Amino acid sequence: MFSYEKSSFYRFFFIYTIVFLLLFSALASLYYYKESKRYFQEKKTSHKITYLECVRLHEMLKDTHECQMQAIDIRQKIKTIYEEIFIALLLTLVITLPLGYFLARLSLKPMRDSVERMDGFINGIIHDINTPLSVIKINAQSMSKRIQDPKLQEKSERIIQGVDQIEALEEMLLFSLKLDSYALSISRFDLADELQKRLHFYKAIRSNITLSLQSEICFINADCAALMRLVDNIVSNAMKYSRSNSKVNIQLKGKILLVEDFGIGIKRPKEVFQKYYREAENIQGIGIGLYIVAQIAKMHKLEIKVESEVNKGTRFYFSVENLS
Repeated sequence: MFSYEKSSFYRFFFIYTIVFLLLFSALASLYYYKESKRYFQEKKTSHKITYLECVRLHEMLKDTHECQMQAIDIRQKIKTIYEEIFIALLLTLVITLPLGYFLARLSLKPMRDSVERMDGFINGIIHDINTPLSVIKINAQSMSKRIQDPKLQEKSERIIQGVDQIEALEEMLLFSLKLDSYALSISRFDLADELQKRLHFYKAIRSNITLSLQSEICFINADCAALMRLVDNIVSNAMKYSRSNSKVNIQLKGKILLVEDFGIGIKRPKEVFQKYYREAENIQGIGIGLYIVAQIAKMHKLEIKVESEVNKGTRFYFSVENLS
């Protein structure tokens, strides 16, 4: 079962089990009420008949002793009823839980088929655009070296930056396709140094955003490529959804990495890590960037925290203390 299916499967199975237990509890309560009432009435009738027989016999024999009505004790019967309910519960669970598992897996099939079609489409598109992208980049680089006009040279640099961004998107998409089989390659590196190296890439995403980086030396043991993909996606999101001429702050201090923007904010922060999640159709992207962030964080046992306020901005932060 793929990671994106597990939450839906557990949710369905949990709801199915709760509904079953509620229904069984209602039926068991009804059975208990009817059986205990029936047994009580039977005992009451039996004791009344015995009492009347005693009275009649004493009248015939002219016995002066009074007949006593026996107390009705149904504790043993209640114990039997409980045992019957428990056995019925076990037998029903043996039948219904496998059925619930089968129904949960069956209900996931349309989602699995849809995601597989989407993944296949993405994979095909990536391979189809690789060749023309390479041609564009090589020619743009060649033109940039030969052109003397500063304005034309700036335009060719923008073309190269645009191609770099598309290639970065390709890498992210390919990474998302192999997440379920990805094996971490742990090494020791300075996270602050890696952030400094990526600074030019972040600034190229949007030139009208002021990017601030404050960091201190922070050596960690992690998969460098995967962890920097996590950071890239968070920063890219912050840059894309910031307002023009605003700023994005990146801070690495005390083993805590913080990325803060002052953009449009997130309406449902708890849902942003779901695969293909987008808050609105007019939002850029296809909704896998933060899904990849969540999966990489899970691999490294990191907890990503999100604080957001609509129209004011968003803060993503996490501690790398456990990677030190």
